[in-house]
Amino acid sequence: MAAESGEKTEVECKSNEEIAVTRKPMRYVIPVLRLLAFAATLSATLVMALNKQTNTFVVATVGTTPIKATFTAKFNHAPAFVFFVIANAIASCHSILMLVVELFGYKYDLKGLRFAIIPILDIFTVALISGGANAAAFMGEVGRNGNSHARWNKTCDKFKKYCDHGSAAMLLSFIGVLILITITSISILKLRKRNSTNYSTLH
Repeated sequence: MAAESGEKTEVECKSNEEIAVTRKPMRYVIPVLRLLAFAATLSATLVMALNKQTNTFVVATVGTTPIKATFTAKFNHAPAFVFFVIANAIASCHSILMLVVELFGYKYDLKGLRFAIIPILDIFTVALISGGANAAAFMGEVGRNGNSHARWNKTCDKFKKYCDHGSAAMLLSFIGVLILITITSISILKLRKRNSTNYSTLH
Protein backbone atom coordinates (compact mmCIF):
# COMPACT_ATOMS: atom_id res chain seq x y z
CA MET A 1 0.00 0.00 0.00
CA ALA A 2 2.80 2.35 0.84
CA ALA A 3 4.40 1.59 -2.52
CA GLU A 4 1.13 2.28 -4.31
CA SER A 5 0.62 5.59 -2.51
CA GLY A 6 4.20 6.56 -3.32
CA GLU A 7 3.61 5.79 -7.00
CA LYS A 8 0.39 7.85 -6.98
CA THR A 9 2.16 10.82 -5.38
CA GLU A 10 4.91 10.57 -7.98
CA VAL A 11 2.36 10.45 -10.84
CA GLU A 12 0.49 13.44 -9.40
CA CYS A 13 3.73 15.43 -9.11
CA LYS A 14 4.60 14.60 -12.71
CA SER A 15 1.15 15.64 -13.93
CA ASN A 16 1.36 18.92 -11.98
CA GLU A 17 4.76 19.60 -13.50
CA GLU A 18 3.40 18.90 -16.99
CA ILE A 19 0.48 21.28 -16.39
CA ALA A 20 2.88 23.98 -15.14
CA VAL A 21 5.05 23.55 -18.25
CA THR A 22 2.05 23.80 -20.59
CA ARG A 23 0.69 26.85 -18.75
CA LYS A 24 3.98 28.73 -18.74
CA PRO A 25 3.87 29.85 -22.41
CA MET A 26 0.19 30.84 -21.97
CA ARG A 27 1.19 33.46 -19.41
CA TYR A 28 2.71 35.53 -22.21
CA VAL A 29 -0.28 35.41 -24.56
CA ILE A 30 -2.22 38.30 -22.97
CA PRO A 31 0.86 40.55 -22.46
CA VAL A 32 1.80 40.08 -26.13
CA LEU A 33 -1.78 40.83 -27.21
CA ARG A 34 -1.79 43.94 -25.02
CA LEU A 35 1.42 45.13 -26.67
CA LEU A 36 -0.19 44.62 -30.09
CA ALA A 37 -3.34 46.48 -28.97
CA PHE A 38 -1.18 49.31 -27.64
CA ALA A 39 0.75 49.53 -30.92
CA ALA A 40 -2.47 49.52 -32.99
CA THR A 41 -4.35 52.14 -30.96
CA LEU A 42 -1.30 54.39 -30.51
CA SER A 43 -0.61 54.25 -34.26
CA ALA A 44 -4.26 55.07 -34.97
CA THR A 45 -4.07 58.03 -32.58
CA LEU A 46 -0.90 59.46 -34.13
CA VAL A 47 -1.95 58.90 -37.75
CA MET A 48 -5.27 60.66 -37.22
CA ALA A 49 -3.92 63.44 -34.97
CA LEU A 50 -1.16 64.30 -37.46
CA ASN A 51 -3.48 64.00 -40.46
CA LYS A 52 -3.44 67.28 -42.41
CA GLN A 53 -3.59 68.33 -46.05
CA THR A 54 -3.60 71.77 -47.68
CA ASN A 55 -4.81 72.34 -51.24
CA THR A 56 -5.42 75.40 -53.40
CA PHE A 57 -8.53 75.56 -55.58
CA VAL A 58 -9.97 77.96 -58.14
CA VAL A 59 -13.16 79.25 -56.54
CA ALA A 60 -14.16 81.88 -59.10
CA THR A 61 -13.08 83.56 -62.31
CA VAL A 62 -13.17 87.31 -62.91
CA GLY A 63 -12.81 87.86 -66.61
CA THR A 64 -9.89 85.65 -67.46
CA THR A 65 -8.32 85.86 -64.01
CA PRO A 66 -8.89 82.86 -61.75
CA ILE A 67 -9.44 83.55 -58.08
CA LYS A 68 -7.82 80.93 -55.89
CA ALA A 69 -8.35 79.99 -52.25
CA THR A 70 -6.36 77.71 -50.00
CA PHE A 71 -8.14 75.20 -47.77
CA THR A 72 -6.71 72.94 -45.08
CA ALA A 73 -8.28 69.70 -43.89
CA LYS A 74 -7.48 68.71 -40.28
CA PHE A 75 -8.80 66.04 -37.94
CA ASN A 76 -10.08 68.63 -35.44
CA HIS A 77 -12.51 70.04 -38.03
CA ALA A 78 -14.82 67.07 -37.33
CA PRO A 79 -15.97 66.24 -33.76
CA ALA A 80 -16.13 62.54 -34.71
CA PHE A 81 -12.41 62.53 -35.52
CA VAL A 82 -11.62 64.35 -32.27
CA PHE A 83 -13.57 61.70 -30.36
CA PHE A 84 -11.69 59.04 -32.35
CA VAL A 85 -8.31 60.44 -31.29
CA ILE A 86 -9.35 60.77 -27.62
CA ALA A 87 -10.83 57.24 -27.53
CA ASN A 88 -7.76 55.63 -29.08
CA ALA A 89 -5.42 57.60 -26.81
CA ILE A 90 -7.35 56.38 -23.76
CA ALA A 91 -7.24 52.81 -25.13
CA SER A 92 -3.47 53.10 -25.56
CA CYS A 93 -3.05 54.22 -21.95
CA HIS A 94 -5.37 51.43 -20.82
CA SER A 95 -3.37 48.78 -22.70
CA ILE A 96 -0.01 49.85 -21.27
CA LEU A 97 -1.46 50.19 -17.75
CA MET A 98 -3.07 46.74 -17.91
CA LEU A 99 0.20 45.33 -19.23
CA VAL A 100 1.96 46.58 -16.10
CA VAL A 101 -0.81 45.09 -13.94
CA GLU A 102 -0.55 41.75 -15.78
CA LEU A 103 3.20 41.60 -15.18
CA PHE A 104 3.48 43.01 -11.65
CA GLY A 105 -0.06 43.06 -10.24
CA TYR A 106 0.28 39.70 -8.52
CA LYS A 107 2.53 41.37 -5.91
CA TYR A 108 -0.33 43.64 -4.79
CA ASP A 109 -3.29 41.38 -5.53
CA LEU A 110 -6.15 41.49 -3.00
CA LYS A 111 -8.03 38.17 -2.93
CA GLY A 112 -7.76 37.85 -6.72
CA LEU A 113 -9.60 41.14 -7.24
CA ARG A 114 -7.55 42.06 -10.30
CA PHE A 115 -8.93 39.02 -12.18
CA ALA A 116 -12.41 40.57 -11.92
CA ILE A 117 -11.50 44.26 -12.40
CA ILE A 118 -9.33 43.82 -15.51
CA PRO A 119 -12.08 42.27 -17.73
CA ILE A 120 -14.54 44.99 -16.64
CA LEU A 121 -12.08 47.74 -17.61
CA ASP A 122 -11.38 45.92 -20.87
CA ILE A 123 -15.10 45.86 -21.72
CA PHE A 124 -15.40 49.62 -21.07
CA THR A 125 -12.36 50.25 -23.28
CA VAL A 126 -13.76 48.10 -26.10
CA ALA A 127 -17.04 50.05 -25.95
CA LEU A 128 -15.18 53.38 -26.01
CA ILE A 129 -12.80 52.58 -28.86
CA SER A 130 -15.47 50.88 -30.99
CA GLY A 131 -17.68 53.96 -30.58
CA GLY A 132 -14.85 56.22 -31.71
CA ALA A 133 -13.97 54.00 -34.66
CA ASN A 134 -17.60 53.76 -35.82
CA ALA A 135 -18.13 57.51 -35.53
CA ALA A 136 -15.00 58.12 -37.62
CA ALA A 137 -16.08 55.48 -40.15
CA PHE A 138 -19.42 57.28 -40.60
CA MET A 139 -17.64 60.58 -41.29
CA GLY A 140 -15.24 58.79 -43.64
CA GLU A 141 -18.15 57.34 -45.62
CA VAL A 142 -19.69 60.80 -46.00
CA GLY A 143 -16.33 62.22 -47.04
CA ARG A 144 -15.78 59.56 -49.72
CA ASN A 145 -19.29 59.29 -51.17
CA GLY A 146 -21.22 62.29 -49.84
CA ASN A 147 -24.96 62.14 -49.16
CA SER A 148 -27.28 63.20 -51.92
CA HIS A 149 -30.35 63.19 -49.64
CA ALA A 150 -28.76 65.62 -47.18
CA ARG A 151 -26.98 67.49 -50.03
CA TRP A 152 -23.55 66.80 -48.50
CA ASN A 153 -20.83 66.82 -51.12
CA LYS A 154 -17.93 64.38 -50.97
CA THR A 155 -14.54 65.84 -50.12
CA CYS A 156 -12.15 62.93 -50.63
CA ASP A 157 -11.81 63.72 -54.34
CA LYS A 158 -10.22 67.03 -53.26
CA PHE A 159 -8.27 65.80 -50.20
CA LYS A 160 -7.26 62.27 -51.22
CA LYS A 161 -4.16 61.98 -49.02
CA TYR A 162 -6.11 63.20 -46.00
CA CYS A 163 -8.80 60.56 -46.57
CA ASP A 164 -6.27 57.78 -47.18
CA HIS A 165 -4.49 58.56 -43.91
CA GLY A 166 -7.83 58.69 -42.10
CA SER A 167 -8.79 55.28 -43.53
CA ALA A 168 -5.49 53.81 -42.35
CA ALA A 169 -6.09 55.18 -38.84
CA MET A 170 -9.59 53.64 -38.78
CA LEU A 171 -8.24 50.27 -39.93
CA LEU A 172 -5.63 50.31 -37.13
CA SER A 173 -8.33 51.22 -34.62
CA PHE A 174 -10.59 48.35 -35.70
CA ILE A 175 -7.61 45.98 -35.41
CA GLY A 176 -7.15 47.30 -31.87
CA VAL A 177 -10.84 46.60 -31.15
CA LEU A 178 -10.52 42.99 -32.34
CA ILE A 179 -7.40 42.43 -30.22
CA LEU A 180 -9.07 43.93 -27.14
CA ILE A 181 -12.15 41.73 -27.66
CA THR A 182 -9.84 38.70 -27.82
CA ILE A 183 -8.08 39.79 -24.61
CA THR A 184 -11.42 40.32 -22.86
CA SER A 185 -12.65 36.88 -23.89
CA ILE A 186 -9.47 35.20 -22.60
CA SER A 187 -9.64 37.17 -19.32
CA ILE A 188 -13.27 36.17 -18.74
CA LEU A 189 -12.46 32.51 -19.47
CA LYS A 190 -9.53 32.66 -17.02
CA LEU A 191 -11.79 34.20 -14.37
CA ARG A 192 -14.45 31.52 -14.93
CA LYS A 193 -11.83 28.77 -14.72
CA ARG A 194 -10.40 30.29 -11.54
CA ASN A 195 -13.83 30.46 -9.91
CA SER A 196 -14.68 26.87 -10.86
CA THR A 197 -11.31 25.71 -9.48
CA ASN A 198 -11.92 27.54 -6.18
CA TYR A 199 -15.42 26.09 -5.97
CA SER A 200 -14.20 22.54 -6.52
CA THR A 201 -11.46 23.06 -3.93
CA LEU A 202 -13.98 24.22 -1.32
CA HIS A 203 -16.25 21.27 -2.00
